[in-house]
Amino acid sequence: MPGNNTPTPAQSKAIDQLKGLINTGNTGGRTLCCLVGRQGSGKTWLAKRIADASDFGSTRYIAVNNIILELIDEAPLLKEIYEFNPDTLNNDLKRFGSRLRQAVHDRVAEQFQPEGLTVLDHMELVFALGMDPVTTWYNDAVGNKRILMVLTGRMAGQMCRCGEHTLTRGDQPIVELEA
Repeated sequence: MPGNNTPTPAQSKAIDQLKGLINTGNTGGRTLCCLVGRQGSGKTWLAKRIADASDFGSTRYIAVNNIILELIDEAPLLKEIYEFNPDTLNNDLKRFGSRLRQAVHDRVAEQFQPEGLTVLDHMELVFALGMDPVTTWYNDAVGNKRILMVLTGRMAGQMCRCGEHTLTRGDQPIVELEA
């Protein structure tokens, strides 16, 4: 895919599905959608190409993992996260609790398009922080704001699994990018 602007058949199928779910005609109410696929399936390539597709209108691409790492790096109280023992990471993160989750939510939400599509890519770190992306940003996808969340994961029936975590999605549509 690098250097190639031709989507694979699976990417073409996924983009057609996304056009039906989050195109410029789908505004009002809540418009939040997820794109999932295994690592290396071309999710990021596809997400970046959506910005060039006129069907989606004004689009902003945001790498959430970079935002989280920048936030941790900037806040003196959060820098100790880099020193955590991997075996006790989940318990250590609980000490930061809702303050860290709220800071991540706010930092991401302040970059949303006021109108148009915002693509949130590389969301795996939010799970490590004890956040569920759909419930975290559900209220931000209102009116003319549309959000596409891009996650490494897989569908198992009606459940979306991202590593060890199950995505709480309610009735939010999920497009699976098959290999």
